[in-house]
Amino acid sequence: MIAAMTATTLMGQDAKQIADNLTVPTELWGGGDNKLCIPTVNGATVELLGADYEQIIQADGTVRPVLNDTPVNVNFKVTKDGKEAYSKDYEIIIKPRFSTKGEANAKPQVIPSLLQWKGGQGEYKLGDKVTVSYFGVDKARADIITEDLRAVLGKEVIVINSLVKADIRFQVPNLKAHTRKGEHYRYQADDNGVCISASSPQGLFWGSRTLLQMLKQNPGSLPYGEAYDVPRYEVRGVLFDIARTPYTLKDLRDVVNAMAWYKMNDLHLVINNNYIFLEEYVKDGHDPLKEAYTAFRLESDMVGENGQKLTAEDVWFTKKEFRELIDYAKLRGVNIVPEFDTPGHALSFTKVRPDLIYQGPMNHPGRRSDHIDAGNPETLKFVGKVLDEYLLPNAAFGDKPVLDGCVIHVGADEFYGEAEVYRQFADGLLKHVKSRGFTPRIWGSLTHKPGKTKVESEGVQMNLWSAHWQDPIEAMNDGFKLINTNDGHLYIVPFANYYRMDKNHKWVYNNWRPNYVGKSHIPAGHPNLIGATFAIWNDMTDLKHSGYGMYDIWDVFRGSADVLSQRMWGTEHNPNTFENHRKLVQKIGEAPNINPLYLRAGDKPVVVAPTTLPMQLHEPAAGPNYHLTAEVELTEAPEGVEQVLLSGPEGKLYATMKDGTVGFVRNDSMCFSFGGKLPVGQKVKLELIGKPQATQLLVDGKEIGTLTLMNYRDRENGWQNRTKGLRSTFILPLQTVGESFKGKVHSLKVEFAEPTPAPQK
Repeated sequence: MIAAMTATTLMGQDAKQIADNLTVPTELWGGGDNKLCIPTVNGATVELLGADYEQIIQADGTVRPVLNDTPVNVNFKVTKDGKEAYSKDYEIIIKPRFSTKGEANAKPQVIPSLLQWKGGQGEYKLGDKVTVSYFGVDKARADIITEDLRAVLGKEVIVINSLVKADIRFQVPNLKAHTRKGEHYRYQADDNGVCISASSPQGLFWGSRTLLQMLKQNPGSLPYGEAYDVPRYEVRGVLFDIARTPYTLKDLRDVVNAMAWYKMNDLHLVINNNYIFLEEYVKDGHDPLKEAYTAFRLESDMVGENGQKLTAEDVWFTKKEFRELIDYAKLRGVNIVPEFDTPGHALSFTKVRPDLIYQGPMNHPGRRSDHIDAGNPETLKFVGKVLDEYLLPNAAFGDKPVLDGCVIHVGADEFYGEAEVYRQFADGLLKHVKSRGFTPRIWGSLTHKPGKTKVESEGVQMNLWSAHWQDPIEAMNDGFKLINTNDGHLYIVPFANYYRMDKNHKWVYNNWRPNYVGKSHIPAGHPNLIGATFAIWNDMTDLKHSGYGMYDIWDVFRGSADVLSQRMWGTEHNPNTFENHRKLVQKIGEAPNINPLYLRAGDKPVVVAPTTLPMQLHEPAAGPNYHLTAEVELTEAPEGVEQVLLSGPEGKLYATMKDGTVGFVRNDSMCFSFGGKLPVGQKVKLELIGKPQATQLLVDGKEIGTLTLMNYRDRENGWQNRTKGLRSTFILPLQTVGESFKGKVHSLKVEFAEPTPAPQK
């Protein structure tokens, strides 16, 4: 397969023409001393740029062994007459030196698909008790894997000494890693049992996800054979805009587990942002600085001279909670990337420092209030001081930073002011993050903001979100590490009429490629292309918010993650049709030990007749569909006093809110009133009917008012609270009855029906 490749016929062509017409083998044997020979062209220099699976065709051209035919894309750099050009993607099939003889087990079906598989004959059967051993695996990670095995198998799982034979062995031996950050793993099953091995804890955890997906489909046995699996790209991400719509820590832990289920490893969390369309406030004579919704979700010491706190008032995380989330995610192979967005989208910052609002010329002047003054040296000091709360050593965390180990995103998108001050600010911010010992990430915007200032690029990651704002090739040549986050293909704005990748999953699965950003082709094997991220943006906040929460968009997220995981981990060629891929999603189900939709096991109703209040039910919360019936008698209703009828970590059902009406508050802070009051001194029958995106209250068979979202105002109706187009999903809390109820609960019954899919529009 190895031969000298001379292309003298290319001498008259330029560098790009030569690069795209090289003589490159379509097949190569893997292993041994085999190497990819570099094509030679008279009058030009040809170099191997890289491979998308650098673990198989390495930087020096060495071809690693494979278990089955494996496609690898390679690229070359050609230099001629002082000009450089990158080649198209050349696909080479790497072939195994030894093939399986006779009947062999087919490749197990998992998501993302196994890269390599060599089937054996037969299967390893698991008994009523399953033994597991760990070698070189930390206890915290081993405990997670063990609990997941118990949940999937539904049988006793016993951890034994690693020196004793076990049904399933997990081990991280001292192996030489030939892989990107040790994410590879091996699966081996024979008469001696099943072994998952890796050169790193993260690789081992990915192997456990594959094993669990196999067991979900067949919990009684595992097929004999060998698998070698490794990702195509290093960053396989999800962005959640947690700033403009609040999410709970429980929500984010569920996201982490679902990401890990599909071997996604980069959770980008937007810490601060605000309502985009601030010009709507200005147009109606309102001051967005005082009235528009904005949030900074982390605990901060920063307080302005005006008394304004930087931290959001509705939902926020303490530094300790966020540190725990980072550690929780890391144990599951997921890296948290917090984004602090300035100089645009910075209303949280300008509320604290209104003296630093940008005053220069700008497009979209109606959005001036969320632009911090990029040209003022005080601005960089101010933003740097905020960042240092999380980037400098902190005694409360063992003299480590709160965000220790994180990539830090500095935002810097959609700044509508002057280009030069933007470049200076972005450069200063990136250098500040690097000076604290962190890797920075930024939104690509430099093409749209040309200028003399050279912005720091060495060791800087960049999200390529818009070819208009950032030319991908320019960024690649400048040395940025690139993450494809193309808005037209990878953005989702739930319930909006734009940016709806979730409505194009089949197209994305069949056609989207990580190394194409819009119409720009980035060489698949270029070392600066490190991955891709899809993004869930909550533009529909504030004046446009309908009350939706994580329940309402879970399928939007999960249904995007399964598609993108295959496209970012797997080869360019899909292993299944989209329809069969979706069937496999249904077979393997959700990740173990999470219940994001609050499904209940069985349909046995909850029936109680409380004698004294409060009464502890200790029942798990219920997602739609449910029907609560209760006979209650309110004996007093003091003005401004809240009375809680049902409560739990998921939220509270109020017999009286502060305004006296019946309503509920979810744990994401969304507050709904049913618009009517219960009579005092009269026994009534309450019915709460919970469906996806619609919760209804009946009192003695009739609605008592109009359901209203209390969190945000409705511009179209005199800036009053919102009543139309609401999504009022309520996870019914069933922990305590009558937490602070002044009256009697004569009876309470909750019936459950099969959940129905939430409507997505």
